[in-house]
Amino acid sequence: MTGAPNFGCTNLIHRQINFHLKNVFLDGLGDSPLASKEGIARPVWKGVHLAEVSTTRYARSVAMQVRAKTVLAGGVSSNFRYHPHPAPLVITHGKGAEAWDSDGNRYIDYIMGNGPAIHGYAHPAIVEATTRALEMGEGFASVSEPEVALGEAMVDVIPCAQRVRFEVSGTLADQIAIRLARAHTGRNAILKFEGHYHGWADTAFVSVRPPLNAAGPAERPAAVPGSQGQALTPSGDVIVSSFNDIAALERTFAEAGERIAAVILEPTSCNTGVIEPDPEFLASVRRLCDDHGALLIFDEVITGFRLSLGGGQEFFRVTPDLAVFAKAMGGGAPIAMVAGRADVMDRVMTGVVHGGTYNATGSALAAAAASLELLRADDGAAYPLLFERSRRLMDGLRDAADRHGLPLLVQGPGPVFCTVFSDQSAVRTYRDYKASDEALRLRFLEALQDRGIRTKTNGTWFPSLAHTPEDIDTTISAADDALAELARTV
Repeated sequence: MTGAPNFGCTNLIHRQINFHLKNVFLDGLGDSPLASKEGIARPVWKGVHLAEVSTTRYARSVAMQVRAKTVLAGGVSSNFRYHPHPAPLVITHGKGAEAWDSDGNRYIDYIMGNGPAIHGYAHPAIVEATTRALEMGEGFASVSEPEVALGEAMVDVIPCAQRVRFEVSGTLADQIAIRLARAHTGRNAILKFEGHYHGWADTAFVSVRPPLNAAGPAERPAAVPGSQGQALTPSGDVIVSSFNDIAALERTFAEAGERIAAVILEPTSCNTGVIEPDPEFLASVRRLCDDHGALLIFDEVITGFRLSLGGGQEFFRVTPDLAVFAKAMGGGAPIAMVAGRADVMDRVMTGVVHGGTYNATGSALAAAAASLELLRADDGAAYPLLFERSRRLMDGLRDAADRHGLPLLVQGPGPVFCTVFSDQSAVRTYRDYKASDEALRLRFLEALQDRGIRTKTNGTWFPSLAHTPEDIDTTISAADDALAELARTV
């Protein structure tokens, strides 16, 4: 699965590797236990002398990271792209379920752009629709017929949608949803759950992956900012609770219900363990919001159009007041949306400000419309297929781990799932996820990458409609080999 490396790097770049690689590794490792908090020099990494990296499978990606860091802050354009084995891969192109790096290595890819490419990369229908739209020109700063048509289609398929507003990213769509909720209720506090991600903006990037020594007790989690330089909101503006803990949520509403504008949550916590809600949990959240006059916001950036055509709200049969969509909505294009009740959404006409130069560009609308058409075809036949293949992959990974005596927990609804190493029967909360064996998880994912299987370092997998039965079989075989290697060393 590996092509011959085709180096296009100057000798100067190769000489720079020995001097700069320590920063490439350390800065890219993020939360990895492989990172040294104090040290800089590390002459040997995973048994490979740094001077020898230019001859390895990832030589061009490593060299390009050195070059990238001279012009791109951190060497990437998003902190969530580090994937540090041994440096962020330089992906040159993708087609269907496969992607290729600059060293010629081919991967069966389960990152899928962190979720958007539900049809695989470069689906012909999406490419054609986007190309036609670009040829028409875009960015006219006006409403368009395709915009209205897509809005009508979204109102038709999403249970909570009476009105929609288009955006560029999930982070920005989350922000307008929060603003609408505050305006509608006249309250400021937002309740979120530990481990749930609602974008990287100051008002929402709280207690996503807090260190446990700062997170407070599980029954009363502290609100922990996620970034240096983050503006700290006034005390109580963000209240944090534990997912799947109804008693804790009831207590919080009893104490602070009159201050809570909205509860925002991922219907399935996809960024930390792919944790599904306990039976009746979402219905209980809905009830508490109604009882205390708060709005319920579903962050469906990942679950939307992945779990079902109507998103997690249709899948779990609980309807929120507002919902945010992105990722799979566009089939790979940069588009997002907030959808919800007309009386809440129409506040954009009575004082709530929302704008954006690149909202609802023609090419993004065309991609989203083409993606939706593919998902709706044949009465939604895509979804049974996606679930069947995803669950066959999950079963194969479990069987392989059992053969080698490793405690690999594979959990999630299917079209998104997670692999962690844990003796627990299930991961139900962020703290369960943190208690899993992170070092072993990273070793497993690195071993998979070395065998041509690419997935996320947090353990999340995004199967797509482009993954064939043969891809699934190849993935299970590679995982079996990787787990056998791990079993010999743990």
